[in-house]
Order: sequence, then structure tokens, then C-alpha cells
Amino acid sequence: MTFRSYRRFFVRTLAVLALMWLFLPVMESAGDLQDFEGATIESVTFVGNTLLAEDTLLYYLGLDVGLPLVQRDLNSNLRQLWDTELVDDVRIDGRAAPGGGVALIITLTERPRIRSLEYEGLRRVNESDIDEKVALERIQVFEGDSVRRGELRRLENAIEELYREKGYRFADATVDLIDSPLTPSEKDVIFSIDEGNRVRIEDIKFEGNTVYGDWRLRLAMNKTKQTNVLWRTIKRDIYNPAKLQEDLDSVRELYTKEGYKNVTLGEPIIEVRALRPQAASVEDQNRRMFITIPIEEGERWKFGEVTIQGNERYSDQQLLRAFEIRNGDWLRSRKIDDAVTAIDDIYKNTGFINARIAPEVVERDERTADIVVQIDEGDQYRVGRIDFEGNERTMDKVLRRELQVQEGRLISLRGIQNSLLKIKQLGFFESDIDAPVDIVNVDEEDKTIDLIFKGTEADRTELQFGGGWSEFDGFFAQLALRTQNFLGRGETLGVQFQQGSVRNYLDLSYFVPWFLDKPQSIGIRAFKRDDDFSLLTSSNLQRESEGGSITYGRNFGLFNSVSMTYTRSEFSDQTFFNDIDGNPVQVDLNFTSSALRPVYVYNSVDSPFEPTRGTKLQISTDYVGGFLGGTQNFIRPRLQLTRYQPVTQGRVKTIFGLNVEAGWIEPFDDYQLSRLDRFYLGGENSIRGFRFNNIWVRNEDGSTRFDDLNIPLGGDKFLQVNLEYHFLTNTPFRVLLFADAGAVFDEDQSIDFDLMRYTAGVEVRVMVPLFGAPLRFIYSQNLDPLPDDRFESIDFSIGASF
Repeated sequence: MTFRSYRRFFVRTLAVLALMWLFLPVMESAGDLQDFEGATIESVTFVGNTLLAEDTLLYYLGLDVGLPLVQRDLNSNLRQLWDTELVDDVRIDGRAAPGGGVALIITLTERPRIRSLEYEGLRRVNESDIDEKVALERIQVFEGDSVRRGELRRLENAIEELYREKGYRFADATVDLIDSPLTPSEKDVIFSIDEGNRVRIEDIKFEGNTVYGDWRLRLAMNKTKQTNVLWRTIKRDIYNPAKLQEDLDSVRELYTKEGYKNVTLGEPIIEVRALRPQAASVEDQNRRMFITIPIEEGERWKFGEVTIQGNERYSDQQLLRAFEIRNGDWLRSRKIDDAVTAIDDIYKNTGFINARIAPEVVERDERTADIVVQIDEGDQYRVGRIDFEGNERTMDKVLRRELQVQEGRLISLRGIQNSLLKIKQLGFFESDIDAPVDIVNVDEEDKTIDLIFKGTEADRTELQFGGGWSEFDGFFAQLALRTQNFLGRGETLGVQFQQGSVRNYLDLSYFVPWFLDKPQSIGIRAFKRDDDFSLLTSSNLQRESEGGSITYGRNFGLFNSVSMTYTRSEFSDQTFFNDIDGNPVQVDLNFTSSALRPVYVYNSVDSPFEPTRGTKLQISTDYVGGFLGGTQNFIRPRLQLTRYQPVTQGRVKTIFGLNVEAGWIEPFDDYQLSRLDRFYLGGENSIRGFRFNNIWVRNEDGSTRFDDLNIPLGGDKFLQVNLEYHFLTNTPFRVLLFADAGAVFDEDQSIDFDLMRYTAGVEVRVMVPLFGAPLRFIYSQNLDPLPDDRFESIDFSIGASF
């Protein structure tokens, strides 16, 4: 027999054995039925079934009284029953029946079901985490389902993987099946977890690197760090394969952006060592991870020539302007990526939404590489119809007028992005997170595309009512209503009323952002206010004021606007204090103010109440008196710069916020500044912790500077700085750490940081739909307290900080 014959015989033998093994349960079960082929089934009796109904078993087996017994069909149906994983064993016996047919006796062993599913030893992982993992990997382990040992092993591995992701590389999960006390056909499934110790990264080193040192490469890694107090706190010293891979991409980018285009990073070498191997227990051995990353840096390449291919709509000269590198410069990947992005923007913002830009690096002699940019322009499209979805109360035109794309014009992806930002800035329509814009009805003949902007309305009606007592207001009753979307027209209506022992006021305002459906605004306001509060224990101020204002504004560009406000108001002050000799003194002051206030605003902040990014610059000047009349004459310029910058992404996003404000006042026509004109700081929207208007001028020794009436003196200039670090968790809660600094200064003082007042603390904001604005719970600490400070560590407010 030849070798080929032996091989054929061997293969056939294995095939026969495999078939015999596959059908072994069937053959064993049906062996006694050969003599009854074709006989009529007169009865079917089941033995051993407790959970499975007889009708269910008859359905799977295809059996019924009165039907003939067909051996081939029974074998096939028996295999189908086996595949349901409802039984562990089946045997079918036949007996001669009195009527000449066959009586079937089916003996089976049911597969047990899971009565309960429990986890023991869970601390660092929640059951909800396991449930998410089960759903993600489609693991079939559920209460009431059959016991599948393969699926139980999969769940063991999934639990251990969850722990490895959190740094517990030695976690062990084992499963036990316990007989139910009620019925032996049910099992209690218990997973016992030994979490072990979390293994932190002790050292990260590189092999083969000469261009950059280890410290520089480790600096490029943002999500994987060597353990220390800081990285331990924010859990960056825990090994996560996916995050390490992201960091390796960052290391690779560090090389490629300097011309090392062929750099190669090898597979990281992971070692776990015990820092105290002689310790008796595993816990005391203090195991740590050591990561070694091999690098082949390769040679540094220079930039050659750029060739554009496939472009028809734009010339080579127009597109080559995107490249800011010249022949002979180092081949920096970021410069190339930026140029390709700029070219892609040119096409995507002029209707070529399907354009494809593909750069190719072509090597030539002397370590020089040319860039060939292949362009597939595709067709140019225009905007067909624009619709909105989700605006139940808001009129379409309120959203449409904010759009930077228009029907009939070339479609622009940048225009769509800017439109979404402008809509978000309204504050009362939240775009859909997953799909804010649907592109539908692509007309290949007319080359048009319809757009649907989708979202949900956010109720921005601030409603406050009730009463109480506060340190500043005393006992009071309050009613306030402010809506940013009055009657769905995008207009703002505000009504505020308070009656109390310290403050009484009525404030009415109405603002139309698009007056006559044009990018111009108009607003009116009327107010009446009475205050009765103490500045220090030795002085008291009673002030009555009333007046009104009218504002006209104009928007231009994407984020720019200008406005002019005219305000007419009257003030009447009565100040009660004790003179040097302790005698009570009353001073009455009456003012009439007539003011114009021009304002320029650049505002790209994405949301007024829940900001995540953007810049706001506001420059204003109050011109009071002069040709306008009144008893006050001064100019008061003011500047405010606010910036929000995302820092980290992920399950917990973090944002850095900065606010800087400054202003000064300059009297004219021999006017003497009064207390009403001067600057005071303090309050939840200023220097948190200090009471409202309780930061005044201080001397160099920290003492309070008083005016001629022995009242704390306000400044003719001020500087305020606020720093915030926000933590967002995709919930209504936002936690932020803050540090505030500010001071006011007199005419003979310059801006002096030694005189600044400093506070720091933590703030929790909760977005409550009823109020339409976040509730703010503020804890502040006075970092440099002075004896006469009026400071409250705990404060509560509604709205935003700046």
C-alpha cells in the first residue's frame, strides 16, 4: 500500500469515527426501535422531565399518537432537541403495544436551569459593570436560562478582564454550581471573586531611543504614567492596553512630526515584579509593573516637492498655498496633515462634501520625500430644504435665523458646524448628541441635499418663588420669572419682585434678539429698588432708586455684536453713622444719572449655562452726564475676557475656565465721585465667599480705607481674576474647583497684587429644569483673612459664575 493509500485510509477512518461520535446519543437512544419501523405510535411516556412540558418535547421530537414511527425523522428531530441545550441526555425505548403498534418510553435528563446568579467579593467592580460586559459580549448567562458551562467560563474571563482594566491583574473569578434546595433541576450560580492587589506602573523605559530621552517620551504619554501621588490620585498609573496604545501613537507622532517618518515602536514588554519579594504574603510584596518599549527611530527625512493630482475645480496654485513648508525643510507630519486638512476644508466648505484627499509620501534619494496629493473631487451640492425636528414650542424661524447655511446655496460643513454652535448658544434648544443633523434626500440630478436639524427643547424658564432669611437680605418673600424663549419666539421676558426687611425691588425687562426679523436687537427695562443694609457695624445705608433703560444692538459676523444702551435713573441715599466722637450723623445724597453705554461683544462660548469651550470678550464704556444731563459726570470703561478650554475627554470630561475683568472710572467737569460710582467687589459672581460689595479699598497694611463719612471707600479701578476647573460626568451635576482673586484701588494706588483678596473652594452645580439655570452650592475659603472681613464659607445661588 502506497503512502497516498495509507493517508486516504487514515482520513476515512477519522471521518467515520467522528460521525459515530456525533450521533452517539441518537444511536444509543434509538437502538431498540429498529423492529418498530413504520409501526403506529399508540402511546408516548416521558420519564425524568420536571421543567419541560410534554407538549414541548413532543413538538421538538415530532411525535404524536396515531402517527407512524419513522426512524430517520426521529433521529433528525432528536438532534434538534439536543441542539436546544435543554437536555443533557435522552434515551428512547419501544415496547409492543396491545393494538399492534408501538409504545414509546422516553427517558431524559434535563439540563439544570439557573435559579439565581450571585457575585461574592465584588468591591472594585459593580454588578452594573458586569451586566454591561455581558450585554456587550453577548454572554448567555441569565437567571431562568439553562446552565451552559462554556458561557459560564466566558463570564469568568469577562470578570477578570474588567479587573485587569482597573489594574487588578491577579484578580481571579471562579464559578460554583449549588443544588437548589427546592428542586434538583435548578442551580444557584455563585461567582467568587478574589480581587488581589492593584498593580501600579513603577517604571516606563525605552530601548533604542537616541533622538529623545526617556523623560521626553514619557511626557508625550498622557494616559499611562509612572506612579506618584498625582497620577495615583487620577488613576493614570494603572495599566490599560488600549490607553497604552494611544500613548504609543502619541510617541510615534512625536517622531513623525520632526521628520522620522519610518519610526517603529515594538510590542511593549510587560513585567510584574515584587518590590518586597521576601514578604510573607502576596499583599505585602507590593507588586509593581515595569514596561519596556523598544524603538527603531530610523533616519530623519527632508521635504521634497508637492504634486497635486485630480483637481479640476481649484488650480494647483490655490491648493499649494496650504503647504507652509518649503523644499529642503524637515518632513514634519503635522505640517503635511494641516495642509491636507486645509485642502479638505476648501472642498467640503464649497459643496464638495464627498471629496477625498489622499496624500502619498514618495521616497527618493538623499533621504528626501515628495508628497503626491491625490484628489477625488466628486460632485458639488447645494442645500435643498432645511427642516427642524424636536422644537415643539420654538418657532422654526427662531432656529432658522441662527443658521450659517441657507437653502439654495452651496453646502458647507463648516457652516453646519457653526450653525449648531449658534443654536446651542441660544440656551433653549439642545442638538441631538449622536446625530445633530440628518442629510437626507440626496438629489443626484439637481445636486441638492436636504438637511434636518434635530434636538430637544430645554426649558429655560427660571422660576423662583418663596421666602426665607439670608445674611444679606434678612427676612424676605420673593417671586422671579425669567424666560429666554417667551411664546417660542426666542425673546426674553423677566419679572423680579422681592419684599423683605433689607431689600425691596421690582424689576421688569423685555428683550427681542431679532427685532423685525433682522440681526438687530432691542430691549427695555424698568426698575424700582429700596435697600437698607449695613456697610460695617458703625454705619448703615438706605438707598432708593428707580429708573429705566432702552437698548439697541446689532449682530455682525459669526460671533460679533455691538449695542448702545441709554439709562435714566434717580438715586436717593441716606447714610447713618457715628462720627469720631460717637455722635450719630445722617447724610443725604440725591443723584440723577443719565448714561450711554456702548458695548462690543465677541462671544464664541457654546452655552450660557453649561459652557465647555469658547471665548467671550466684552468691552464697554459708561458715559454718564455731560451733554446727557444729570448730576453725575464720568466715564467708566470696563473689559471682560472669558475663556473655556477642554482639557481631557472620556467618561469624565474636564474643562479649564478663566475670567479676567478690569475697569476704571474717570470723572470730568470737576465732578467728585460718590459711593454709587465707585467699584466694590464680592459676591457669588465676583470673589466668592465675600459678601456682596464687601471688598473695598485697603491700605498697604491691610486696614480699611474710609471716606469722609467714615464709610468703607470704593475704588476708582478694579481687577478681578477667576480660575475654574470643571468636572463633567454626563449627568445634571457639574463639580468645579475655583480660585478667585480681586481688589479695588484708590486714585493714589496702582494695581498691586499684594493688596488682592484671594479665595478658593469647590462648587457643585445642578441643572434643574424647573429653574432653567443651574443651582450653585458654593464652599469658599478665605486664603488671607483680615479682621473686618465679611465672609461666608457656605453660599447658594442660581445661574452661572461669569
